Amino acid sequence: MLEFNLFRPQSLQETLDLLAEFKGTARVLAGGTDLLISLRAKEGMEDVRNVIDITGLQELAFIQERDLLEIGPLTTIAQVAEDSVLRQNAGVLAEAAAAVGSPQIRNRGTIGGNVVNAAVCADTVPPLVALGATVKLERKGGSRWLPLDQFITGPNRTQLAEDELLTKIAFAKLPANASWGFMRLARREALAIARMNVAVIIVRDGQGKVEHARIVPGSVLSRPTGVPEAEKLLVGTHPDEALAHQAGEAVAAAMTSSGRRWSTPYKEPAIIALTERAIKQALEVEWR
Repeated sequence: MLEFNLFRPQSLQETLDLLAEFKGTARVLAGGTDLLISLRAKEGMEDVRNVIDITGLQELAFIQERDLLEIGPLTTIAQVAEDSVLRQNAGVLAEAAAAVGSPQIRNRGTIGGNVVNAAVCADTVPPLVALGATVKLERKGGSRWLPLDQFITGPNRTQLAEDELLTKIAFAKLPANASWGFMRLARREALAIARMNVAVIIVRDGQGKVEHARIVPGSVLSRPTGVPEAEKLLVGTHPDEALAHQAGEAVAAAMTSSGRRWSTPYKEPAIIALTERAIKQALEVEWR
């Protein structure tokens, strides 16, 4: 374990002051399910001299229903999974949160940590991107908002500056005519990180024709983003099994656009099937 100075600020402003003072040598401790492992392994932590423990900042633990749905970064994964407002207005996120890790991990890990860590396998990130989430980043003396799909720039890489803190995640409620699907593939049913996952949101008109579609895979692209080629296939149609399969093929094509690897023969049919199943779940149909 690395040796470091530990600080426990009592307010958001005190946290921002510490980040400014120790810019470049500090890490923020929220749930700690990722950071503590890295500190023990000392991997990528060579410059860390200070750890700022924000677990006591209740002002950053909230789920609010306003014009937008707003989630504080210290809200636990379990709270996201169980919250009735999120289940009603953003069920795809609640479903994905319920699939994370184990009860112990969900009770300790935070939504902010899941986002800032930016692991390609993070289960909550594809649903958040599909929901059009934006994140608020604060530093001493200022703040800014970024769309989540721009905030995360690659595996474990974000636009978070060394003196910034993620303080809010916000997104619109799903409309009444929206439905969703979330599928993941892991080595076990639980207690295993996702090998790949996919979030689907579909909005249909009164005749059941698709007006809007979002298909966001995880663990297969360099950063979380929708796949327009797959989404366009669904818009303006009454999707059937064949069309859902084509959408899955479009997601697989996006995955392989950067090249084929030794794992591609396994991943290609897997992401096609996951996408099909997520679309099927969103449409609430029984093809087979």
